[in-house]
Amino acid sequence: MNVTMDDRFAADLRAALIDHVQTASARKRRRQWRIAAITAVTVLAGSGGVAAAAATGVLPLPGADRVTPLATPVDFTGVGTQSVPLGTPPASTTTIDIKLSCLTAGTFSTADGSSMECSADDASRQATMVWHLATQRGQHSTTITADAGERWRLVATYSTVATTAWGVNADGLTYGVANDHGTPDLIAVFATNGKTGYVYAKSLDEPSPANPSQALQWQNSPLVTVRLPVYEPDGKTLIGEFDMQRHTAELPAW
Repeated sequence: MNVTMDDRFAADLRAALIDHVQTASARKRRRQWRIAAITAVTVLAGSGGVAAAAATGVLPLPGADRVTPLATPVDFTGVGTQSVPLGTPPASTTTIDIKLSCLTAGTFSTADGSSMECSADDASRQATMVWHLATQRGQHSTTITADAGERWRLVATYSTVATTAWGVNADGLTYGVANDHGTPDLIAVFATNGKTGYVYAKSLDEPSPANPSQALQWQNSPLVTVRLPVYEPDGKTLIGEFDMQRHTAELPAW
């Protein structure tokens, strides 16, 4: 399953967060992206976090969004492009918490242009995209866009979202997940041993090509696996390792 975020949001990410997650940058808007069908995501991004984290019980992590439902969820099964009535939002509503599942192969888009592309295999597993949509004044519905014959299921809930604070360790370093405020010094990951810990955010950076020629060289260079140490929030106590793939071109020393 491929997921396409709106252009403004996608520009705020340093790397794709699908097959393997390398890093997450600061987010300028309160959004949440989780792919419930993908359980191998290892870096926990902010504004609610990414994939699998909720299912494992490790959230909320410092800096993650805390979502409070304000109404009974609306469960709607649709085909093609349809507007889904949601009723009148409670006064304190800030977001629509949506869970969009594909029931057939196809491409399914939310009202802000974010989308997921499902294969037949994805549809057989009812792959799900979890997302937050900002509410608009007078809004009583939301629209899912799909081609004729493409079936989907939407569970939408009026909610309010509050971003929690990062933790701060004894050395004054922040730790948690990336969110609207930026990226903490230590960013949460799933280690290869299954433990949740932190890697130094600066260790996730890849070099920025200085010109188009370098960019092409970097893009076409082979991928290698770099193993990074995973720490407790203190940034000192080693608890595991984190594997990240990087391009070999201009690979800096670690």
